[in-house]
Amino acid sequence: MSASLSSGQQRLWTVSQLDGAGPAYNETMAFALRGPLDREALQRALDALADRHEALRTRIVVEDGKPVQIVEPAGHGFPCEVTEVAGPGEAAELRRTAAFEPFDLTRAPLARARLLAGAPPPGFHATGEHRQFRDGGEDHVLLITVHHVVFDGWSRTLLLRELGVLYAAQLSGVPADLPPARPYREHSRAQQDWLAGDGPAPHEAYWRNRLDGVPPVLELPTDRPRPARQDYRGARVPVSLGPELTARLKAVAREHGVTLYSTILTCWFILLSRLSAQTDIVVGVPAANRGAGGEYPDTIGFFVNTLAVRADLAGAPTGAVLLKQVRAALRGAIDHVELPFERVVELVNPPRSPAHTPLFQTMFAWVPTMHDLLELPGVAVEALDVEHAPAKFDLALGLADENGDVLGHLDYAVALFGHTTAERYARYLVRLLDQLATRPDAGIASYELLDEAERREILTAWSTGPRPRRRPGGLVERFAAHADTTPDAAALVCDDRALTYRELDRRSTKLANALRRRGARPGGVVAIHSGRSAELVVAVLGVLKTGAAYLPLDPAQPAARRAAMVEDARPVLVLGDDVTDLEAEGDETRRPVASDPRETAYVIYTSGSTGRPKGVAVTHHSVLALFDQWLDRFGATPGEATSAWSSIGFDASVHELLLPLTTGAVLHVVPEDVRPDPAALLAWLRDHRVVQAFLPPAYIRWIDEDPTRLHGLALRQLLTGVEPLPEAALARFAAALPGLRICFGYGPTEATLYATAHFDPEPRDRPAPIGRPLPGSRLYLLDERLRPVPPGVAGEVFLAGDCLARGYLNRPRLTAERFVADPFVPGERMYRTGDLARWLPGGEAEYAGRRDDQIKLRGFRIEPGEVTAALLAVPGVREAAVLVDREGEPRLVAGVAGGGGRTAHEWRAVLADRLPDYMIPSVFAEFDRLPLSRSGKLDRDAVLAHARTSASNNPVNTAAPRDQVELALLRIWRDLLLHPAIGVSDDFFDVGGTSISAIKLAHAIGAEFGCELPLRDVILHPTIEAQAALLRAGSPPRGGNLIEFRRGDGETRVVCVHPAGGTAFCYLPLSALLPDDAGVVGIQSPGLNAGEEPLPSVEAMAEEYLLLVDPRPDETLVLCGLSYGGLVAYEMGRRLAEHHPRVSIVLLDTTATDDPAARAAIEPVSAAEFREKLVRFNGMYPGIEDAQIERYHRTYNHNRLTAREHDPGETAARVVFVQAVGEDTIPGTAEFWRRRARGGFEVVPADCGHWDMLESDALPLVAKLITAELAAR
Repeated sequence: MSASLSSGQQRLWTVSQLDGAGPAYNETMAFALRGPLDREALQRALDALADRHEALRTRIVVEDGKPVQIVEPAGHGFPCEVTEVAGPGEAAELRRTAAFEPFDLTRAPLARARLLAGAPPPGFHATGEHRQFRDGGEDHVLLITVHHVVFDGWSRTLLLRELGVLYAAQLSGVPADLPPARPYREHSRAQQDWLAGDGPAPHEAYWRNRLDGVPPVLELPTDRPRPARQDYRGARVPVSLGPELTARLKAVAREHGVTLYSTILTCWFILLSRLSAQTDIVVGVPAANRGAGGEYPDTIGFFVNTLAVRADLAGAPTGAVLLKQVRAALRGAIDHVELPFERVVELVNPPRSPAHTPLFQTMFAWVPTMHDLLELPGVAVEALDVEHAPAKFDLALGLADENGDVLGHLDYAVALFGHTTAERYARYLVRLLDQLATRPDAGIASYELLDEAERREILTAWSTGPRPRRRPGGLVERFAAHADTTPDAAALVCDDRALTYRELDRRSTKLANALRRRGARPGGVVAIHSGRSAELVVAVLGVLKTGAAYLPLDPAQPAARRAAMVEDARPVLVLGDDVTDLEAEGDETRRPVASDPRETAYVIYTSGSTGRPKGVAVTHHSVLALFDQWLDRFGATPGEATSAWSSIGFDASVHELLLPLTTGAVLHVVPEDVRPDPAALLAWLRDHRVVQAFLPPAYIRWIDEDPTRLHGLALRQLLTGVEPLPEAALARFAAALPGLRICFGYGPTEATLYATAHFDPEPRDRPAPIGRPLPGSRLYLLDERLRPVPPGVAGEVFLAGDCLARGYLNRPRLTAERFVADPFVPGERMYRTGDLARWLPGGEAEYAGRRDDQIKLRGFRIEPGEVTAALLAVPGVREAAVLVDREGEPRLVAGVAGGGGRTAHEWRAVLADRLPDYMIPSVFAEFDRLPLSRSGKLDRDAVLAHARTSASNNPVNTAAPRDQVELALLRIWRDLLLHPAIGVSDDFFDVGGTSISAIKLAHAIGAEFGCELPLRDVILHPTIEAQAALLRAGSPPRGGNLIEFRRGDGETRVVCVHPAGGTAFCYLPLSALLPDDAGVVGIQSPGLNAGEEPLPSVEAMAEEYLLLVDPRPDETLVLCGLSYGGLVAYEMGRRLAEHHPRVSIVLLDTTATDDPAARAAIEPVSAAEFREKLVRFNGMYPGIEDAQIERYHRTYNHNRLTAREHDPGETAARVVFVQAVGEDTIPGTAEFWRRRARGGFEVVPADCGHWDMLESDALPLVAKLITAELAAR
């Protein structure tokens, strides 16, 4: 017998069609048995159990596009295979096999048992008289697996208890005393009847209101990026509260009038909120749902309904307040448990993604223990753990109260989380429960996740850099020491000029003395406006020798910005190109400068959020601390060549200019014409035998395309940073230059270039970490209450210690806002960066974006780094950056170098298997190289500007069908969803689709196309264009050049003839505006499909197309054509009118002329021009092959050339000429047609351009004219 599925069964059946989901819904139970087991009695008991419960002999098949359950007759049996095993290892392997072997849902029963004979599992420790077992022949392991689609937690208890009773009855010969079990199909039928009536209305209103605006996904911190499609592989960690904490929680629950269940659920909410930094949290909880009056207490089947329980943790309520809120939410959900979860999802209609479950991604369930459920007379039974924890959700907490001790497990998705992370989350939960039991009236924000030992480790071992080792002397003293000891050694090389240490010292001393006479002194500022020259270096040293701070003014910066800097800094003077003249005013007498490390060494301006740049004042102490840590790690050899690539306005220049001059190295200034060209730069570095260099990330990525570009370099020390880089790229860089040491630095200008660093990268597939704090510096990752965040959780980056700048020049209020008191080191400051980072296992930090620029689209939080990594994994892509364009509707933009000219739809297809759909950019801008600013950073404005004009983002019409496959799918969708306005890029579930209608859709597609499109593909590719691509890939396009847009009633028909391009889908918008009773067809040009040849002339087309149309004598016909299509429509009408009185012709701006020379001037068009036309007239679809485009191009030019030879004759049909007057018209066209229309002629002006007639405000006019012709004939 057959019956409809319940709503829950329909959902599970749908999910089970997805790849990898089948075994996820296996419910496996395992028991160790010791004693004289009667195997035959056990088999008879299992068979009797199947006879008693229809669910255990049910299978699911599809009939007429709808899944139904087929119940096999009693006597079908419950198979139990007996296997002799050689030892515990084989037994354990068979246990795993039982759990992971999928069911074929079309074959009954959806349950199986296996009896392993010969060895008990390791650690078997039954109680009582069977405590001590000996090896022998009475050891068994019983495995029972049932598919969740016919089974639930309640059913498990029933199955085990009844199996024991039935086994005992088989042994005794006395019939089992069990209450009658109602058939599960009665529940299915009753539920479907209830859903069809008025009963659901109040429940629907509750859920619609309760879940309005629910976040689409819980953004938990994961160890790995979320895959594009949900991965059902899972694992499990144990959770145990212990009797003491359990007792205290029960006491708190009683005190506040709540249950132990809701108390634990409350802490689960708190944990999820703290981990995700979200306050609006939804958790799934299962409810038995066996009827309002408990009508099915003794029936095995899938009754359970999942409830979406929502809690609002905003404002950090107290534990007691949240307990009451969760209790109310839970009660409200239970009061409305009858509405199936599937219906709730349809009502709320959250953004869907195949990457995760809708509405919630975490679960909390009270899972009763199997202890003592199965009792077999004379046999000791112990429940065994099964190594099967499928990840139906990101995290699923299952607990039970066993004799006063709450214990259970936390299941996690291994695609997202590591085992250590899951264990840590379990510890956090227990810690929160302990604090709730101790301080229920405290605010939940005061509850700590970290214990004191974890907090201490993070603050000392991870957050604090090593003790620094200071070298003697300041910047000026260190330079002077080399000028004294090696005066004739080369110090500076710039273009073709070189200065020794003596010459550089002498010139900078003379300049310093001249500057002193002009007011330069400690505490003051001197601006330097100079290009990349030896004079720039002389000026920097000269200013430092006065004790003043230098302010670099990059001549390449906008004049207005330089003027704002000077106005704000108020320097005592500005040094320009007159450095040499000013030197002449000073003498060579060295004058000592008080080397006060607290004085400012330089001021560099950075962009301000208000648009006003802010000057960062950095002290000598901070610069020396930076240099000393470098020397501790890398050392320095006098005479080695170093390079200065950075512009003077970028703080990396401090490292590049001053470190070599304070260590006796030779400073080589990179020429201006070499800087922007990475190939030229490498050649320059090779020629100058440079040992130490700074390279921007863009150059690292370019080198990574071909690491052999590094061959021949002498480079041994590399500094880079500024922006994220793949660690593997750095590792490949190092591998190409044996002996190279790399420093990947992180830090804002306020932290003296960089305050943390990752050294010596390894070939790992991840962004390079920002590393650990430098000696003397501290790196804190803190939450909004300035507490250390746990590993893996994003926190704001705060920097402290020797790295900190003095503050913002002349901006005390802003300095106080950003440089705040360090709560962990009394009396010191820390800088709030606004960046986010997370701790990795082992104590390094990983950058996680900007706090004030988090990307959140459609409710989804997006990690740009994940998207960038996916783009870089695409073959050929050299560089990638991901931004948000907030001009207008926010959208995700990808800037790509090496994209190969893909269209936006081609990009999405490439990324579909790498990223969840909501993380795929909507706009792609391709470059030869990503644009950079002067400092080597990504020029974000240039990327966004290019993206807004990029042609790759507008090549595909995403509204109307482009071919017959898409048109056929559109008709199926419309018939199924009863939705009038569906586009080919609309998501099936966004326009009213459900899991049930998806099943019907898969069936209808199979019937239409004669091939199977599996349900999983319908769900994972939920747009018409995506489904069409699958169908095209599986079989050639359906043939035939007559395209039926609408069938009509058979009395009237509109025939739309293709323009020169050959496709007729440009008429689809017109067909939607014509009367419902009118049939509408389009004619496609032969030659578009593989193996076809175009027809040789307009006359041949007219003859062939009339055969396709096959007019009936009593049928009213309107033949219409846009542009070239009008020539063919006219010729068809001219021929038809000779014997068919009910025909008229509508020409849509079809130009024609009597001038043979004008006709002869018609020429073929280029491929580039044709592509634009193809896009416009809806022939382009995602993934279209070059061969298809070539057929389109050939057909277009062929059809155009047939117009040269065609001279239309007179016709007895009525002709309506719709003339576009929105642009220049060809004189005489209307008169040309008027002379030939003997059956009547009308010219109607349309305010549009020639190619806009079917997609502008003129379209309703065209539809009105055609409708009038249908009525008049």
